[in-house]
Amino acid sequence: MNRPGSGRLAETVSSAASMTLFLIFSVCCLIIIAVASSAYGRISGNYDSTFNSAAAVRYITNKIRASESAEVISESELLLTNSGYETLIYYDGGAVFERLFAGADSMKNEDSPNAGGERMFGAESLVIEETDGLIKVTAEDSGHSFTAYCRSCRGSNRRGTEK
Repeated sequence: MNRPGSGRLAETVSSAASMTLFLIFSVCCLIIIAVASSAYGRISGNYDSTFNSAAAVRYITNKIRASESAEVISESELLLTNSGYETLIYYDGGAVFERLFAGADSMKNEDSPNAGGERMFGAESLVIEETDGLIKVTAEDSGHSFTAYCRSCRGSNRRGTEK
């Protein structure tokens, strides 16, 4: 037997159950979105820090290979010489900079050669060392450290003969 009030009760329970399921679904969707955005933020941050330090090392080593001669001026400065210009790569204030000079002696005539360079990459540290004919370039950013070695071409051309 159907009572007149039982149909309404069934509709009310059905509506409440539907709304509860929709609420549970919405909460689950919000939790998944929050977890995914957190994971994306961590991945993006790690990629940026890894990219900066790795790209800085690769850029500097490619510049060394392309230059006619390379001279380590200090722990964070490198002077590259090509025909007609010099390139100074240096670390200052959390970034790697590059500055070009026209002419052979123009960098040595400057009072402050590290002023006015173009910012290339962000990094927490940059160390450039020369040992046993190799130039070691190490950059670190957010705990990620990258190192590369290049042959020093000081005083010789690319074929290895004296100038």
